[in-house]
Amino acid sequence: MTQNSPITTPTALREVFVGGPFFQLVDPKTGLMSESDRLKFHRLIEHFEKRGATVHNAHRREAWGAEFLTAAEATKRDYDEISRSDLFIAFPGVPASPGTHVEIGWASALRKPMILMLEKERKHTFLVTGLENQANVEFIWFDDPAEIYAHLDAAVERVLGRSGERTVIG
Repeated sequence: MTQNSPITTPTALREVFVGGPFFQLVDPKTGLMSESDRLKFHRLIEHFEKRGATVHNAHRREAWGAEFLTAAEATKRDYDEISRSDLFIAFPGVPASPGTHVEIGWASALRKPMILMLEKERKHTFLVTGLENQANVEFIWFDDPAEIYAHLDAAVERVLGRSGERTVIG
């Protein structure tokens, strides 16, 4: 792709839900996520928005911790957004994020194509690492979150391809 070429997205990829640890990443003193944690999610959100997808993400929606929704509101909104999305992508978290693991369960039950980003040197629960036997999931193992982007578009293409969606990544 040349520098002036438009970035394309898989034709089936209209909406993406980006999940990951949230509450445990909010500093109780500031009421906000750290800049480094925000950047990890912001970069992922931006990656898909540049490709034309609408991205749903609780972290951004709730102002990185400054504007938490009620439990009932957050639960309904996350479930509805995952239901609408063409792709679920998340950092399961180490230690495990209970909320993200619920979202992974929803995405799996809803038969959503999934990409889970797992830290190489951390121990993840077997119900996440064994999920490929039950769901359409791709794992991206990383040491540094910046490594994810070298593998992301190919993982999207594979997972959407298995779901029967036509994919085009330029």
